[in-house]
Amino acid sequence: MKPSPVRTKSRSPFPFFLLLTKYELDGIDRFVELARETRKERLERLAAETRRGAPDDDWLADNLAQLDDFAVLSAEFAIIGLWRCVELYRTSAIRIARTEAIRIASGGRAAARVKELSKLGIPRQRIPRCARSVNELRCLNDAIKHARRVDGELAKLPRWRGKRGRELGNLESHYARLRSAAERYLNDLADRLSRRTTI
Repeated sequence: MKPSPVRTKSRSPFPFFLLLTKYELDGIDRFVELARETRKERLERLAAETRRGAPDDDWLADNLAQLDDFAVLSAEFAIIGLWRCVELYRTSAIRIARTEAIRIASGGRAAARVKELSKLGIPRQRIPRCARSVNELRCLNDAIKHARRVDGELAKLPRWRGKRGRELGNLESHYARLRSAAERYLNDLADRLSRRTTI
């Protein structure tokens, strides 16, 4: 009797690519922290200069306005970077999943397995955890890039209802909220894709 071949479990590539994405997320966090520290240091210098006798009120107002602009801009960059991480990981992961599906299917698996793996596009609705927040992140990214105001798509979301046409303002608190949601979303996506493509 011929021995049956030993089947080994293949390692999923998704956790590795997720780890690379998390390094990028950490880089964005460092950028946010550095921007926060820079603003704090600048405020401390302004306070010291004011105690010594600022040239005039306009000078102080101009400097504070520049710091506000810097805060808004750095938060916008963080939101754009966060969306970029989600979008690139999702695109790469789905492409890899489709390649894995072809590899597994050509390895002689059952027709039912091939059919299951052919659905690896995994629509957003299949990843319920944090999908709404990731959609908000996408809409915010688009609003930042196109108008820097709450556009029609963003205004449809609960947090932004009734604010259509308003300036986005400082998005730093939104970054903090969406950052954790994006990471949970990516973890869930990596887990689902790993389970679907590991034999």
